[in-house]
Amino acid sequence: MKKIFLIISCGIISIFLASCATIMRDNYQAIPINANTEKVNIKITDKTGSTVFEGQTPTTITLKTSKSGYFNPQKYTITASKDGYKTQTTVIDWHVSGWYYVGNLVFGGLLGYLIIDPISGDMYYLDDQVQLNMAQD
Repeated sequence: MKKIFLIISCGIISIFLASCATIMRDNYQAIPINANTEKVNIKITDKTGSTVFEGQTPTTITLKTSKSGYFNPQKYTITASKDGYKTQTTVIDWHVSGWYYVGNLVFGGLLGYLIIDPISGDMYYLDDQVQLNMAQD
């Protein structure tokens, strides 16, 4: 009897703690950044203006998809420059995962929609890649 109670209790707790985007996604994402010319200098800042990366293309960077907090997706700005080319600014924007919408219908329920996925930030993903098209001065 105790064993059955333990199994049922674990099952109920698992249902309440599960949410689909948190199960299926991670809070970090690798993003390749390329340009139409070699060795473009890039500086990446987050939505607070803090620099998170400085380097050159081509590169692949790993960025966090959300900041700490409730419903707080991350957004990044890339400033690209190279001698003889116009400085370019582009955004790495966030999107909401399909796992958040569809998966929580099956697995997470209201707890997944309103608490677990929004707090973990795993419901968000960023643009898959960045292609910089530098124009000459």
